[in-house]
Amino acid sequence: MRLLPSVRPRGRLWSALRLWRSWAGPVTRAQAGTPAAEEGFAPEGVAFEPLAFGTAAELPATPVDLVLVRFGIEPGAGFPIEADDPTVALAYVQSGVLTVRVEAPMQVTRATMIAAFATPGAVEEDAFPAAEEIAAGTEFTLAAGDSTVFPPNVAGEIRNDGQERAEALVTLIAPPAGDGATPAP
Repeated sequence: MRLLPSVRPRGRLWSALRLWRSWAGPVTRAQAGTPAAEEGFAPEGVAFEPLAFGTAAELPATPVDLVLVRFGIEPGAGFPIEADDPTVALAYVQSGVLTVRVEAPMQVTRATMIAAFATPGAVEEDAFPAAEEIAAGTEFTLAAGDSTVFPPNVAGEIRNDGQERAEALVTLIAPPAGDGATPAP
């Protein structure tokens, strides 16, 4: 395993992650008085629990459609990933195990890394979750709590070789429907 690229995360995601870390993990807690200046706190009744992390090297040109889906695959079922599909997808496995093969290098954030990141003091303050590097064309599995980013325009397949239904939350980022046609001159 290696850490994600050395580019420092910026923007809303990084701010949200730092805020979450300052709250000492994915729990809701009441404020028991005035916190010390160096101590972070979550407002009463607020919880923030990141589920998936990933870096997309390429995104469709804007505007894009953003869609969040829960999808399930029964044991023995699967589907191909088409090489001409411009969709980028951030997937988080909720249950079961998916077997994946993609014809591009992949980075998988394992559930154990997310758990370590969520544990105060378990990783450096400014650390970002490490990802497991998967070589192009290599078959790998995604179990409950694992996440990955599927790049656009890359062939592959996803299937359920297990004995129980596998479910995942997937955020799809794609050009608006109907944008696949080439405009007339």
